[in-house]
Amino acid sequence: MNTDDLTAGRIRLRQLQAVDDVVPATMTANIGCSAALVALLLDHGPGVLIGWFVLIAIMSGWRLTAALRVRQAVPMTASTRAIRRSIIQAGVMAVFFTSVPAWLLTQTSGVAYAIVVCFITGLLWAGGLVLSAISRAAAVYITLTVAITICGILVDGMTPYHLFLAFLFIVGGGTALRSAVRTSHTFVAAQLQQIAMERQSDVIGVLLKDYEEQASDWLWETDGELHYRNVSDRFVEALGRPHSEIEGIAFGALCVDESSADNAQMRRAIREQAEQRRTFRDLVIAFKIDGERCWWSFSGRPTYDEAGRFLGYRGVCSDVSTAKRAELRLEHLAHHDALTDLPNRMLFSRLLSQALEPQSASQLALLSLDLDGFKAVNDRHGHPIGDLLLVEVSQRLRSCLCAADHAARFGGDEFIVLHYGATSIAAIETLATCIIETLKAPFHIDGIEASIGVSIGIALGPQDGNTAEMLLKNVDAALYRAKADGRGLFRFFSAEMDGKLQDRRRIIQDLRLAIARNEFVLHYQPFVDSQSETVTGCEALLRWQHPERGLIQPGEFITLAEESGLIVEIGDWVLREACREAATWPSDLRVSVNVSALQFGRGRLPRTILSALAETGLLPSRLEIEVTEAVLIDDATAALDLLRQIRALGVRVALDDFGTGYSSLSYLRSFPFDKIKIDKSFVNDLAVRQDTQLIVRAIRDIAQGLGMSITAEGVETAEQADHLRGTGCQELQGYLYARPQPADELPFIAPGEPLALTA
Repeated sequence: MNTDDLTAGRIRLRQLQAVDDVVPATMTANIGCSAALVALLLDHGPGVLIGWFVLIAIMSGWRLTAALRVRQAVPMTASTRAIRRSIIQAGVMAVFFTSVPAWLLTQTSGVAYAIVVCFITGLLWAGGLVLSAISRAAAVYITLTVAITICGILVDGMTPYHLFLAFLFIVGGGTALRSAVRTSHTFVAAQLQQIAMERQSDVIGVLLKDYEEQASDWLWETDGELHYRNVSDRFVEALGRPHSEIEGIAFGALCVDESSADNAQMRRAIREQAEQRRTFRDLVIAFKIDGERCWWSFSGRPTYDEAGRFLGYRGVCSDVSTAKRAELRLEHLAHHDALTDLPNRMLFSRLLSQALEPQSASQLALLSLDLDGFKAVNDRHGHPIGDLLLVEVSQRLRSCLCAADHAARFGGDEFIVLHYGATSIAAIETLATCIIETLKAPFHIDGIEASIGVSIGIALGPQDGNTAEMLLKNVDAALYRAKADGRGLFRFFSAEMDGKLQDRRRIIQDLRLAIARNEFVLHYQPFVDSQSETVTGCEALLRWQHPERGLIQPGEFITLAEESGLIVEIGDWVLREACREAATWPSDLRVSVNVSALQFGRGRLPRTILSALAETGLLPSRLEIEVTEAVLIDDATAALDLLRQIRALGVRVALDDFGTGYSSLSYLRSFPFDKIKIDKSFVNDLAVRQDTQLIVRAIRDIAQGLGMSITAEGVETAEQADHLRGTGCQELQGYLYARPQPADELPFIAPGEPLALTA
C-alpha cells in the first residue's frame, strides 16, 4: 500500500469513527423521540405506529451495537467498501425513519400536523449533523428524507400552503446538505493536517534519536506509572549502571544521594511536577556517580494518546556539572578573597555577628593583623612577589589556628582572626605569639628571600564589644596601639584607648565647623573614552581644606561624617557645587557625584537633585549619580524606589565598586543601571592574573547583555588600559590619565583630541 492509499484509508477510518462516536446518543434520542410521537398520535393508526416504533427500536439497537463493536476493534484503515456500507445504511435509516412520519402528514391536521413536521425537521438536521463527516452518506440521508417528506406533504393536497411547506423543506434540506458538505471538507482537511503532524512527529523522533547519539544530552521516557522505559544506551552509559537496573525503576529513584545537599528536596519537586502532569524545565539534581559529585538537569513534558489518556513523560537530561562547579566557584569567590582563598570582609563580618549572638554563649577573641614591612617587599620586588607572599602568609596563619577558628583577609596586607573558646588571656597570648613568630621567619619565594613582621591588636568578645561593628572598631584601636608601640607586638584593647575616641569627637566637631566655614573643596578626576582617549566627564571627589591639618583626603573623614550624620548636609553641598561647576564646562561633558547610603535613608535625595539642577541650570542628562551596594543593603526596596525617581528626572545612575559585594548581581536584575564601575581591586591585578581577566570579561558580558556601559577605575598603567580596552570597557579612569584636581586645572581640550597622559 503506497502512502496516498494509506492516508486515504486512515481518513476513511476516522470518518467512520466520527460517526460511530455520536451513534449511542443519536440512537437513544431516536428511540425516545419516536416513542413520544407514537404515544401522542397513537389514535391515528395504532397498528402502523406501533409496528414502526418496534422497527425503529430494532434498527437503533442494531446500529448502536454495531458502533460499540467497532470501538473495541483497533483497525489502522478503512476500505471504500466500509464507506459504501455507511452510505447504504444512511439511506435505509432515512427511509425507515421518515416513511411513517410522512404518512402521518396525510392523516393529521392542526397541532398534530405541526408536531409531525417538527419531528421530521429534527430527523433531517440531526441525521445531517451525525453523518456530516461522510458527505455522501449525509447527502443520501438528507435527499431521501426531503423527498419522502415532500411526497407526504403533496399527497395530502396541492394547496399553496402545501406547496410552500414543500418549498421550505427543499430549502432546509439544501441548507443541511451544504452544512454537511462543508463540515465534511473541514473534517477531512483537519485529518490530513493531523496525519501530516504525526508523520512529522515520527521524523522528529528519528532526529531526536540521532541527536541523542551525537549530542552531549540524552533523552528519557517513562510509562503512565512513572517508571522508566525505552532506556537509551547513552542514558545507561551516563548512569554507569546495567540496563536491567534502570528499566522499570521509579522516576527519580536513580538519583538518590542523601549526602548531597538538596537532593531529596529536588527529587521530591520533580516527582510532584510529574504526579501533577506538569511540564517542567531545567530542574537540577545533585548526586554522586561512582563517588564523584555531579549535577543533572531534567526537563520533561507529559504525553497523551488521541483519547487523552496519560502515557507518561518524555524529556531531556543534561549533565550540567561543569557549569554548576563554575557557579559554586563564583559563589565561593564572592565570599572569599580571590588571592588567599580566605573569607573576605563580608563573610567574616557575618561569622563574627553569628558568634556574638546571645545563643552562642561563647567567649571569643578577635585578632587584627597588619603586616610590617610588606609594602617595602611589594615595592622592591613587584606585585607578583607581593601576592605570593600574601598567599604564604595565609598558609602560615592557618597553621597557627584551631580547626574551629576563622582567618580572613580584609584587603591589602590586613588579616583578621576569630578565635573561639577564649577561656584565658594566657591562651590568647600564646596564639598571638605563635602568629608573630611564625610570620617573622624568612619567606623564600621564587628564589627571593623576604622578611616581614606583624603587629596584632586583640579585642575580647563580648566584653570589648557585643556587636561586630563595635568589636572590629575596638580591635582596630588595639592594633593602632600595637603599631604605635613599636610594631611586631600584640596589644589588648583597653579603656585607655579611648583617646582615639576623643580624637574622633574632635574631628566630628571640626566637620561641623567645616560646613559653616566653607572649608570643603571639590577635585575632579576625568573619565576617558577608552578608544579615543578624550575626556567624557569627571567624577567629583571631596577634599577638606582643614585650617590646621591642611588638605585632608576623604578616607580620613567620610566614615566619621557618615557615623555622625553630617554626610547628608555635606553630600547636599557636594551635589550643588558639582552641578554649579559642571554647568560651565563644555556641553558634552558630564559630572559624576557619589552619594552616601545615609542620603538615601533620609528619602529626600530626588528633591535635592532636582533643586540642584534647577539652581544651576545643568541638564539632567549631564549629571550622573554613583551608588555602592551599601546603599541597597539595608532597605533595597526603598533605595530602588528612590533610584527610579532619580532616573525619572533624566539623571544617569551608576553602580560603583562593582564586584566587591556579594549580591550586586541581584541588584542589576532589580534596577537598570546606566553604568557599572569595575572596582580598582580588579584593575590592579588585571595584567598578571587570569582569573581577574575572566571576571572582568564576565562583567563586560553582563553589562552588554543588560544595555549598560562600563567604566574601570584605578587605571595606572598602559598595560591595564590595553587589557580593559580589548575587553570592551568604554571608559577608563585613573592616574594613568589624570589625578584628581581642582576644576580650573582640568585638562579639558578640544573634542576629538586625546588626553595627554599624566607624567
